[in-house]
Amino acid sequence: MAPAKATVLLLDFCCYVLPLTDDRVLVWNESGRERGATIAPPRITFVILNLSQLRAYSDREAAAETLKNRKAYVAYEGGDPVVFEALTNMEEGIYPISAPQPFLELPEVLVLADYGSEAGNHFDKLFRAIFAFDFKGGQVTVFPQRWFNEGSYDFGYQWITRVQREPASGRIVGEGIRLGNFRLDRSATQVEEWLHRDAFYHPEHEL
Repeated sequence: MAPAKATVLLLDFCCYVLPLTDDRVLVWNESGRERGATIAPPRITFVILNLSQLRAYSDREAAAETLKNRKAYVAYEGGDPVVFEALTNMEEGIYPISAPQPFLELPEVLVLADYGSEAGNHFDKLFRAIFAFDFKGGQVTVFPQRWFNEGSYDFGYQWITRVQREPASGRIVGEGIRLGNFRLDRSATQVEEWLHRDAFYHPEHEL
């Protein structure tokens, strides 16, 4: 295990963490669509880290400042990292992927990210999607969230926060800020049922 009360991993906003076995974690984030980002194409970056092999930061405040200045999302030292990146400038559909061996042990991983070649403005244009990574099967499926992208939502005030697949039904469920909890239909692009709806913030203003 990592040293008690030691800071070994720094994460900025919009990072997700999935605990794995043997003191490992999977961390991922979306990048490349920030304003002025021209160095690399938009992508999702995954890294598998071994927490027991991470080195503690002696000055976590300085490390956090460095993370901020570099406009990075993740910072760590050691950890025997295994990295995989997937481009997100693809359209709806199924695409082949080839990830390093440690990823082939993972279950399906659902990632929220923007998709396609056109950039949204988070005002009146958004291209949000669920990327369903089947590492063992060697493919990723892109499910545009049409109910949200094409809805009358305030993209700067409302957003989808997390999703997962229901084991029994196989449907994807999720939740969002000022949205509520929802279950998607078989296409995984439209809401089939609102499990809890925050009526004050929906376009219909249903009470």
